[in-house]
Amino acid sequence: MAKKKLATVWLGGCSCCHMSLLDIDERILEVAKLADFVKSPIVDGKGFPEVDITLVEGAVCSDEHVEEAKLLRSRSNLVVALG
Repeated sequence: MAKKKLATVWLGGCSCCHMSLLDIDERILEVAKLADFVKSPIVDGKGFPEVDITLVEGAVCSDEHVEEAKLLRSRSNLVVALG
């Protein structure tokens, strides 16, 4: 089975969901067997690539967030609200 491309985005939120993802400690290695983190606030990626799954934390609070949400929706097979 090919690894999924995973992106995480935080919009108008506190970043706690991203911290909780990191708090799974060594279990993150199990996630890494299934998916590559290709875009995230904790990964220095430029632009928004085509991905299989995007986890979105926070609320759409600005025009910039609206544009980012539209972009990630167009480049993601699945978008999941987180938090």
